Amino acid sequence: MRSLSVTGLVIMCELDEPVPENTGPHMSMKMTQYLRLSDDSMIRLDMDRGVTGFHHGRRDVVSRKQPAADVINEVLALVRDDDRENPDSFPWEAYAEAAQLRGISVDADALRDLPHTVLLSDELTEIYEF
Repeated sequence: MRSLSVTGLVIMCELDEPVPENTGPHMSMKMTQYLRLSDDSMIRLDMDRGVTGFHHGRRDVVSRKQPAADVINEVLALVRDDDRENPDSFPWEAYAEAAQLRGISVDADALRDLPHTVLLSDELTEIYEF
Protein backbone atom coordinates (compact mmCIF):
# COMPACT_ATOMS: atom_id res chain seq x y z
CA MET A 1 0.00 0.00 0.00
CA ARG A 2 2.78 2.43 0.82
CA SER A 3 4.03 2.32 -2.78
CA LEU A 4 0.67 3.40 -4.18
CA SER A 5 -0.25 7.01 -4.74
CA VAL A 6 -3.67 8.66 -4.63
CA THR A 7 -4.95 9.70 -8.08
CA GLY A 8 -8.41 11.07 -7.27
CA LEU A 9 -11.50 11.31 -5.12
CA VAL A 10 -14.56 9.24 -6.09
CA ILE A 11 -18.03 9.84 -4.66
CA MET A 12 -20.44 6.95 -5.31
CA CYS A 13 -24.12 7.74 -4.99
CA GLU A 14 -26.68 4.99 -4.53
CA LEU A 15 -30.31 4.68 -3.63
CA ASP A 16 -30.58 4.14 0.13
CA GLU A 17 -33.17 2.31 2.19
CA PRO A 18 -36.34 4.40 2.54
CA VAL A 19 -37.01 6.13 5.83
CA PRO A 20 -39.87 4.07 7.36
CA GLU A 21 -41.50 7.06 9.08
CA ASN A 22 -42.05 8.84 5.76
CA THR A 23 -45.32 7.80 4.21
CA GLY A 24 -45.32 10.40 1.42
CA PRO A 25 -43.20 10.37 -1.71
CA HIS A 26 -39.53 10.54 -0.76
CA MET A 27 -36.15 9.27 -1.85
CA SER A 28 -33.00 8.60 0.15
CA MET A 29 -29.54 8.65 -1.37
CA LYS A 30 -26.27 7.62 0.25
CA MET A 31 -22.91 9.01 -0.81
CA THR A 32 -19.83 6.88 -0.15
CA GLN A 33 -16.44 8.51 -0.63
CA TYR A 34 -13.30 6.76 -1.86
CA LEU A 35 -9.74 7.61 -2.77
CA ARG A 36 -8.69 6.12 -6.10
CA LEU A 37 -5.16 4.71 -6.03
CA SER A 38 -2.54 4.46 -8.76
CA ASP A 39 -3.40 0.77 -9.36
CA ASP A 40 -7.09 1.80 -9.91
CA SER A 41 -8.17 0.23 -6.62
CA MET A 42 -10.16 2.36 -4.23
CA ILE A 43 -9.94 2.89 -0.48
CA ARG A 44 -13.22 3.69 1.23
CA LEU A 45 -13.20 6.69 3.52
CA ASP A 46 -15.45 6.37 6.55
CA MET A 47 -17.07 9.68 5.72
CA ASP A 48 -20.41 8.63 4.26
CA ARG A 49 -23.13 11.21 3.74
CA GLY A 50 -26.78 10.92 2.91
CA VAL A 51 -29.82 12.93 1.98
CA THR A 52 -33.56 12.32 1.86
CA GLY A 53 -35.86 14.38 -0.35
CA PHE A 54 -39.59 14.77 0.36
CA HIS A 55 -42.60 16.19 -1.42
CA HIS A 56 -44.91 17.35 1.36
CA GLY A 57 -48.65 17.01 0.88
CA ARG A 58 -48.31 14.68 -2.11
CA ARG A 59 -49.22 11.01 -2.14
CA ASP A 60 -48.82 10.27 -5.84
CA VAL A 61 -45.66 9.48 -7.80
CA VAL A 62 -43.38 12.51 -8.10
CA SER A 63 -41.06 13.16 -11.01
CA ARG A 64 -37.51 13.88 -9.88
CA LYS A 65 -36.34 14.75 -13.38
CA GLN A 66 -33.48 17.24 -13.35
CA PRO A 67 -30.26 17.83 -15.25
CA ALA A 68 -27.32 15.62 -14.28
CA ALA A 69 -25.23 18.72 -13.54
CA ASP A 70 -27.75 19.83 -10.89
CA VAL A 71 -27.65 16.44 -9.16
CA ILE A 72 -23.84 16.40 -9.21
CA ASN A 73 -23.69 19.95 -7.81
CA GLU A 74 -26.05 18.93 -5.00
CA VAL A 75 -23.87 15.91 -4.17
CA LEU A 76 -20.73 18.06 -4.14
CA ALA A 77 -22.40 20.62 -1.87
CA LEU A 78 -23.28 17.86 0.58
CA VAL A 79 -19.79 16.34 0.78
CA ARG A 80 -17.84 19.59 0.83
CA ASP A 81 -16.41 20.99 4.01
CA ASP A 82 -18.63 23.01 6.35
CA ASP A 83 -16.16 25.91 6.24
CA ARG A 84 -18.15 29.14 5.86
CA GLU A 85 -15.08 31.07 4.74
CA ASN A 86 -14.35 28.59 1.95
CA PRO A 87 -17.63 26.84 1.03
CA ASP A 88 -16.27 25.18 -2.13
CA SER A 89 -13.54 23.29 -0.28
CA PHE A 90 -13.56 19.59 0.39
CA PRO A 91 -12.45 18.30 3.83
CA TRP A 92 -8.94 17.60 2.52
CA GLU A 93 -7.37 17.31 5.98
CA ALA A 94 -9.91 14.66 7.00
CA TYR A 95 -9.38 12.79 3.71
CA ALA A 96 -5.60 12.81 4.27
CA GLU A 97 -5.99 11.54 7.84
CA ALA A 98 -8.30 8.73 6.71
CA ALA A 99 -5.82 7.73 3.99
CA GLN A 100 -2.90 7.78 6.42
CA LEU A 101 -4.81 5.50 8.81
CA ARG A 102 -5.01 3.04 5.92
CA GLY A 103 -1.27 3.19 5.21
CA ILE A 104 -1.42 5.66 2.30
CA SER A 105 1.17 8.43 2.54
CA VAL A 106 -0.57 11.61 1.35
CA ASP A 107 -1.21 15.07 2.71
CA ALA A 108 -4.08 17.51 2.25
CA ASP A 109 -2.15 19.72 -0.19
CA ALA A 110 -1.53 16.80 -2.55
CA LEU A 111 -5.21 15.83 -2.46
CA ARG A 112 -6.40 19.36 -3.33
CA ASP A 113 -4.93 19.13 -6.82
CA LEU A 114 -6.49 15.78 -7.68
CA PRO A 115 -9.64 15.32 -9.77
CA HIS A 116 -12.92 14.24 -8.23
CA THR A 117 -15.59 12.08 -9.85
CA VAL A 118 -19.26 11.65 -8.93
CA LEU A 119 -20.77 8.30 -9.94
CA LEU A 120 -24.53 7.71 -9.83
CA SER A 121 -25.98 4.20 -9.65
CA ASP A 122 -28.26 2.93 -12.41
CA GLU A 123 -31.21 3.22 -10.00
CA LEU A 124 -30.51 6.91 -9.40
CA THR A 125 -30.07 7.71 -13.10
CA GLU A 126 -33.46 6.12 -13.67
CA ILE A 127 -35.07 8.09 -10.83
CA TYR A 128 -33.55 11.38 -12.00
CA GLU A 129 -34.62 10.45 -15.55
CA PHE A 130 -31.26 11.14 -17.20
